Amino acid sequence: MSDRARRKRRQRNTVVSNVHYVGYVEDEESVEAIMKKFEELERIQNEITSSPAPEEETNKENISMADDNSDNSPAPGGQQPLTEEQLQEVFKRTSAFTVKSAMMDTHEEDMDALELWQVEFHENNTDEIFEEDDYVHVDDDFWDQEFGEVPKPKRGRRAAAAPRPVSTGRRTGVDRESIIARYKIMQVQVQDRNGNYFMVKKRVSTIDPSLPTYVKIPGKPIPRSWAHSILRLSDEKPVHIASSYHEVDDILSLDLKAYGTSFNAVYMDPPLLLPGEEPTPGKIHIDDLARLNVSDIVPFGFLFVWIEKEWLQRIVLLAESWGFKYVENFCWIKKNINNQIHKGEYRYFNKSKLSLLIFRKEGDIELRHQRNPDCVFDFIKPMLPGEITESKPVFMYEVIETMLPTAVYHPEKNAGGKGLLELWAKKGQQRTGWTTILEKH
Repeated sequence: MSDRARRKRRQRNTVVSNVHYVGYVEDEESVEAIMKKFEELERIQNEITSSPAPEEETNKENISMADDNSDNSPAPGGQQPLTEEQLQEVFKRTSAFTVKSAMMDTHEEDMDALELWQVEFHENNTDEIFEEDDYVHVDDDFWDQEFGEVPKPKRGRRAAAAPRPVSTGRRTGVDRESIIARYKIMQVQVQDRNGNYFMVKKRVSTIDPSLPTYVKIPGKPIPRSWAHSILRLSDEKPVHIASSYHEVDDILSLDLKAYGTSFNAVYMDPPLLLPGEEPTPGKIHIDDLARLNVSDIVPFGFLFVWIEKEWLQRIVLLAESWGFKYVENFCWIKKNINNQIHKGEYRYFNKSKLSLLIFRKEGDIELRHQRNPDCVFDFIKPMLPGEITESKPVFMYEVIETMLPTAVYHPEKNAGGKGLLELWAKKGQQRTGWTTILEKH
């Protein structure tokens, strides 16, 4: 039994030759790196062919060929098989891994990370480790000493596995950088509620915040969430079919029935005064909206109103007087030009959004549900001279048109384009199938 045990120990400690691993690659190696190995192999063969062979080796080969001409004949093309020393040189110059690392199982849970790093470090990897002064390296017993945790028992190493060719998988957690990162901590001084100071060690993130962030842009058509239209590709003005554009002095004094009596949707952006705001030319009080005869031009359909949070309750009561009831809301989440969420002053929270309340007047109308989101992130556009309200996201036109397919222009079903009405539009704003009304000032 003692002899059998010694034989097992000798078998475990046997050093595997690098010759058996010539031609194998690691999972992380690219195609370009593999082709470089073939170039290096060809260069080595040329060096061996061009160098003169020793006289002693030549004599041995002649004797061997005389004994057996059939088995030891030269390879086709005049190339001799490489000797073990030459194969060792090929492995050294073409392989990026060691024998020990290739024989190990690549799963993290089967081997301690520090032990794996030590093996790789001793296998001709002499890179120095430079750490900042704030970083502290600890051993496996660190968490046990600090917090009284019981260290996990180390698992034994598995038997040497056969070498594997190129695999589609990727080894995780076994590269040198990730192993070192697992043992980086930083000391931080904190104070408890009693005023006592103590040191706390925390893990440190190894991601450099100064490194660039790569964003993969999708192919055409690019989704709306990825890009915004800034400038038209051409200077030609688009042609709007079945649309009307009207500039008036005062919208509140209009008889809206003059523009149509069968609208399916009214979209308005009234320039309302906020509570406590001084009267401003062009702005109106919310109670003045009651002068509009909206109920006469929408037999059944929807009402879309941009409103500040101060007037939410008042606009709901006003819409009920027109025969509409509240059903949904849409939010414009405002962003500054630095891509940060806008923060306006208010009583409780910062103002970062604007609401579009949606009301419905019951009736038979085709409606496409759940085709649109209930919010949009868009930048605040600077107001042009003469404007008293900020420009709203143009995305809302597509939301309304998608929601009400029968209200949009169609050459056969809705050739007149009398289904959509916009009040208090911006100057120059015109869209196919819309009736647009704005004030001159």
